[in-house]
Amino acid sequence: MIRASRAPLPCLGFVACVAALSACSPAAPAGSALPTPSRTPILLGPTSTSTTAPTPLPTRPPTPTPAPLPSIDADDWRLGADTAPVRFLVYSDFQSTNGALGLADLLATFDRHPEDVQIVFRHLPVLPQYDKDSLAGQAAEAAGRQGRFWDMVRLLVSAYPEWSVLPPESFRDWLDEKAVALGLDPDDFAADLDGGRYAPLMVEAFQEATDLGLPGVPTILMNGTPFRLSPTPLSFESAVRLELLADRQYAAPPPLTIDPAQGYTAFLELATGDIVVQLMPQAAPLAVNSFVFLASEGWFDGMEIHLVEPGILVEAGDPSGTGFGDPGYHLPDEIDPGLTFGAPGVVAMSSEGPGTGGSRFFITLQPLPSLDGSRTIFGRVVEGLDLLASLPARDPGLDLLSPTAAIVRRVRVIVTE
Repeated sequence: MIRASRAPLPCLGFVACVAALSACSPAAPAGSALPTPSRTPILLGPTSTSTTAPTPLPTRPPTPTPAPLPSIDADDWRLGADTAPVRFLVYSDFQSTNGALGLADLLATFDRHPEDVQIVFRHLPVLPQYDKDSLAGQAAEAAGRQGRFWDMVRLLVSAYPEWSVLPPESFRDWLDEKAVALGLDPDDFAADLDGGRYAPLMVEAFQEATDLGLPGVPTILMNGTPFRLSPTPLSFESAVRLELLADRQYAAPPPLTIDPAQGYTAFLELATGDIVVQLMPQAAPLAVNSFVFLASEGWFDGMEIHLVEPGILVEAGDPSGTGFGDPGYHLPDEIDPGLTFGAPGVVAMSSEGPGTGGSRFFITLQPLPSLDGSRTIFGRVVEGLDLLASLPARDPGLDLLSPTAAIVRRVRVIVTE
């Protein structure tokens, strides 16, 4: 299998937005199938001026699998708690570039989310194409017999450029040297390799993968769903964040509890000061009601201002920071013809088309008349716009793993007469 480009993906929504992402991510391997999203996939962006719903992306038929995957059990190598909300089951080898780099990126994702992620590993040596694949897998098993399986896995993927170019004889010597560095009993380790203790296991693993119809390495499932996107740090990070966000989502919009006749002021608390927004319940009661509800639930607390287009707009409202998270429900449009994007500081719902507003919202930093009539305007900034204007550019499709310049600590709403 040829590994897709490792350039950062524009965006990712593995659970909520898989189909949308397939349009902006590197192509999946030939013959692969996109996983079925749990909700209607959407691609929200404040700069779209579409007034009609987009044409659904075609979905390729799933590749038939001759046999179901074996259930995860005590014989599988597992990293992380069994209670972790996100589980990656990965079939991989160590010598292919795809396998080594994919494993390295997946382990880095685990290190960022050790409480939330579990990795389950199964061997898929590419035999006989790679001359050291079987030996690498045997080394991991031999280390595992001494309680150091994952240490050996980390060593193999981190030192991949070093050992992958060695001839098999030199690789065997390299393994002996590294076994000592890992604190393994070198005699037991050498005896396992020289005696071929785990060689049959590698052949069995290859045969099992063939019988299962696995497409290649790495083959990855996240919570039982095929992970068909390029196995990059951004893909894994976005998928984990969106899966964790799913536990916080709601089945339906909240009931209308605000009084449109009253005034509502929202305070977005940043480290550098407050962004004060005058909400407009008369013009957009449903949007304001949803915003007030989500603020009271702590939905916005700790969220990143995930998108910054300097001098144009900023976007927030997605606790995952990916630009694809939403509260699990959508709102109908509330277009007030008397409100326009004729000045900076307009607060509006991000959307792709009719009825796709959720929790994400954007704030304009300049007049954007091209958006007039296409977005629900539900507020305006009355204080703190300068704080947003000073933010550096940020694109979650490129900068998700980089520290953000602005985090909204809390959003509170007060009622005024």
